Amino acid sequence: MKTRDVYITKAQTLANSGTVTFPINMLGKIQDIRVKFSATNGGTSNTVGKLCGLVSKIEVVDGSDVLCSLSMRELQALNCFNNGYMPFKDLSGGAGVAIADNAIISFGRFLGDRAYYLDASRFSNPMIRLTWAFTVSATAGIATGTGALSLIARVIEDAAPPYMGFIMRKEVKSWTTASSGDESTILDRSWPYKGIMVGALLTTVVPDTLITNLKLSVDSDRSIPFNLTGTDACSKNVEQFGVFQEKFRPLTDTAATWLSDIFYQTGAWMSKPGATAKSITTAVTAESVTTAATTGGTADTTEITVQGSGPHANVYLPFGDGVNPEDFLNPSGMGELKLILTQAVGSAAGTVVTEQLRQ
Repeated sequence: MKTRDVYITKAQTLANSGTVTFPINMLGKIQDIRVKFSATNGGTSNTVGKLCGLVSKIEVVDGSDVLCSLSMRELQALNCFNNGYMPFKDLSGGAGVAIADNAIISFGRFLGDRAYYLDASRFSNPMIRLTWAFTVSATAGIATGTGALSLIARVIEDAAPPYMGFIMRKEVKSWTTASSGDESTILDRSWPYKGIMVGALLTTVVPDTLITNLKLSVDSDRSIPFNLTGTDACSKNVEQFGVFQEKFRPLTDTAATWLSDIFYQTGAWMSKPGATAKSITTAVTAESVTTAATTGGTADTTEITVQGSGPHANVYLPFGDGVNPEDFLNPSGMGELKLILTQAVGSAAGTVVTEQLRQ
C-alpha cells in the first residue's frame, strides 16, 4: 500500500472567529486528516497558553450526513485513547510566542489503520468544516489576526486494501451536570459500537467526582454491557491505555500555575529552570499545576511536564479491546440502547461521544 501526505490548506490565515469549509472529494481514500491551529500569543503573555478549547467543531459532512463531529478537545481525547498519546502541542505563555495545537481526524480504529479508511468517492460532496472563536487579549489570549490553520490528509495512493468501511466519531449529547440524579441518553442502533467516551469537565475537579457511575442498558437491563463506578472506569483506562503527557513553557520561572488538559492521576514536574536554580511542583489538583523555582532562567525557557489520564476530563469505554471488530457492540436486534450516567456535582460540561463502525 502506497500513501502520501497532502495539504488541504497550509498556514491559512484565519479571522479571530468563524467557520471554514474545504472539499475533500478529490482526495479519494483517506486514512486521517491532521488539524493544526496556530497563533501568536498576546504582547504581554498568554496565561491560557493553548488553543484547543477555542475550537468548538471539527466536522466531516456530506450534505446533511455527518461523518464526524467533535470539538477539538474531544478529538484530542480520542487521539489519546485510540493512538496511545496526546497529539503534538507547542504550548507557551510567553509574550509574542508562536503556539500550536494539533488533533487528528482518524477514520480507522487507530492511526495508520490499513483495514478501515474513508473512501471519499463513495459520497456526493464530502467536506471538512471547522468552527473556532479565538480569545484575543494582550495577557490571556492571542494577538489579533495571528490565527492560522493547516490541514494535512494522509491518503492511500495505490494498492488500497478492499473497502470495509470507516469509524464514525460524533458528539451525540452535551449537557450541564446536576448535583445528583441520572442523566440518560438513548443511543443510535444503526451501526456497531467501537467505544463510548464520556466527558465531565469542571476546572480542578476530577471526572470520577462528577460522574460516579456509568451504565449501559440494553432493553431495560435485559443485557448490561457495563455498569462501573466512575473511579473504576477511570482506573481501567490507566491500566489499558497507560498515561498521557503534555508540556508547557510558562511565562515566569519563579512561580507558575497552569491548567493542563490531563485530569486524572495527574503528576507534574518542572525542568530547565536555569543553570543554578532549583524547581519544584507545589500543587497538582486535577488539571491544575502550580510550580515554584528559585532565580534563574527567563520567561518561556522553563518547562512544565504534565502526566496522567483523563484527557480533557474524559473516560473511555471500549467494547472488547476496541480494535477487533468481532468484539464491537452490535445493536442489531436491540429495541433500546440507553447510557445512564449518575451525577454528583453540578455545573460541569457533560458530553457523550460515540465511535461506530460504518460499513
